[in-house]
Amino acid sequence: MSGWEVFVLMVSGSVTIGFVIMWYYKILRLWPRSHNVTGRLVLGALPILSFILLLRTLQSLASYDVVDNALFIVFYLLLGFLCLAFGSMMTRMRLDLSWEDDALRLGNRAALAAYACAFMGMTMIYLGANIGDGPGWWSVVFAGGLGFAAWLALAGLFNKYAYVSERITVERNISTGIRFGAYLLASGILLGRASSGDWTSWWMTIVEFLAGWPVLLLTLWALQVERADASRSHDRGSRHDQTLPTALIWAVLYIAFAIVSVMLLPDIPGSPIPGWGARP
Repeated sequence: MSGWEVFVLMVSGSVTIGFVIMWYYKILRLWPRSHNVTGRLVLGALPILSFILLLRTLQSLASYDVVDNALFIVFYLLLGFLCLAFGSMMTRMRLDLSWEDDALRLGNRAALAAYACAFMGMTMIYLGANIGDGPGWWSVVFAGGLGFAAWLALAGLFNKYAYVSERITVERNISTGIRFGAYLLASGILLGRASSGDWTSWWMTIVEFLAGWPVLLLTLWALQVERADASRSHDRGSRHDQTLPTALIWAVLYIAFAIVSVMLLPDIPGSPIPGWGARP
């Protein structure tokens, strides 16, 4: 490993250890033990699920010099949790979604649904950035950074025009939490696809990132659904106008749209996942 790689490994390892310890410490110290059992279980499972998905990706779809190298697999796992720690901080700052305050301490199930999907959406972006051959860790950070920046920017615009954070954190509208969470996960899948593929150059990575254009259609679609629901709720004087089953249907449709969009895009040579990792 080069000097920079050793430095990144040390920083990633330190941040990951602190992030994981504080994550589970906050979950375990919540009292009484009977409070918010569902939230504890979901939040406790998120880092484990991300770890499994990232490990399987690094072992089978990552760069040729990573898949059989245990040290580099550990390196990219730790780098991934560094990115998730940063993403969690930005999600709180830009989207007003706090896993600790809203989802855990206050037992807000709307926030729990939204944040859990946001966490997995960020995981999908980093997962996609690791698919394909590349010259080093910086290519993963650059490609994944494009995906995360677009994901956060679109989610911020979504929140600005649909006021979803207020409906989730203040009104505790679980239907809004489920729909917004599904949007965050679906957009993560699409932008993870856009971040994947073999590295050629900085400029071509930006050009090839445009393969994630279906995320714009998804954003416009989901935004229209939220604004229409908010309008109906306001007219009828109800904060919970749309029923839970309807919200679940929208959630399934968002995620199905993302998966179908990925499958319809060209395949990367040798990839076992249709559409995923392909770059035109």
